[in-house]
Amino acid sequence: PRPDILTTYHTLPITNKMTKWHGKLVKEGEFEPPQRVVECDKKCRPEYHDMPAHEYRDTPEVLQAKVKLLAQLLRQANQCVAYTGAGLSVSSGLADYATKAKESVDAREIVDSRYLAAPNAGHKALAQLHAGGFLKRCFNQNHDGLLQKAGLPQSAVNEIHGAFFDPSNPGGFILRDDLVDDMFSWAKQTDLCLALGSSLSGLNADRMATTPAKKYSAKRAAGDKNASGTLGLVIVTLQETRLDELATLRIFGLLDDVLTMLAKELELPELTTPALALPTAVEDVFLDLPYDPKTGALSKTTTMGLDLRKGAKIKVTGGNFAGCEGQVVGKNPEGYYMLQVKMSVGEGAFISEDMLLAPWFLVEASSGALPAFPLVQC
Repeated sequence: PRPDILTTYHTLPITNKMTKWHGKLVKEGEFEPPQRVVECDKKCRPEYHDMPAHEYRDTPEVLQAKVKLLAQLLRQANQCVAYTGAGLSVSSGLADYATKAKESVDAREIVDSRYLAAPNAGHKALAQLHAGGFLKRCFNQNHDGLLQKAGLPQSAVNEIHGAFFDPSNPGGFILRDDLVDDMFSWAKQTDLCLALGSSLSGLNADRMATTPAKKYSAKRAAGDKNASGTLGLVIVTLQETRLDELATLRIFGLLDDVLTMLAKELELPELTTPALALPTAVEDVFLDLPYDPKTGALSKTTTMGLDLRKGAKIKVTGGNFAGCEGQVVGKNPEGYYMLQVKMSVGEGAFISEDMLLAPWFLVEASSGALPAFPLVQC
């Protein structure tokens, strides 16, 4: 396990004064600056930096022009990833961290249960981008599972900071080694990062944004396919971030609007309702999954069965609760499996943790799309 240590950006270069409003791709004076629509002098992430929480919007004309530029970048990219933060799920009724203005917070409708939140237009557009081949992976800082509910495959999502619906990835200060390794690998190979709804405050995972940004090539962005370097970083938020000066393209707008406009610009078809559950002959009993029945690792030589009926005994295969045993205690209103897992804390004492397993893990596991399964029978 590795701690999600902070990184610092005080040595990053600052470019011309308009870059922070529009990005390196936009010529000086080509667009008017975004409008400050909400005044808020409070720090948006006081635990990390001193950036104020003012909110900005590009004018409709500028926003449309920037979306066209964004579509152009996606058409050029070979290894585009999204790096998503709490701002992506705000319109689904979940809170973010950067919004501090009272009028903005008070105007929101908050969902009764974060586990029952529904995906919004932004989540659905990202699923369209993936289905259309424009988006290869998503590195999601959120725990909410809304990308998967919208139709993005679990195998395309790295929930680097933890997940509500994955018992092997409960999150916390210690990150899972395989997810960190995956993050490092993709940070090196991506040629375009879309930072969506993230305050980019300096967490280790922000390398998904900074690594391609530092390798930006103006020639590559201008269409030279033989040029080395990357297409860099696109940032979409309402508040300023510490990395705005590094952005190839900087957009100030609501993510639902920007991503829906992008999907339309790329002429992507709407997706059918995703299959989030795996039909079986016996309800909640799954056979012939191509995984090792002891470790949960993907296997070419053996298969496992998994009984997830109420009262069935299970063991977690990874993360902070790896090796801990428990049982299925039922299903929540969405049909997700409710688990109760016990962890030994020494001298015969245990702590009990309530967890959820999303049924989409079983859909993908049936075809061996996951590198490991979160549970095995015990």
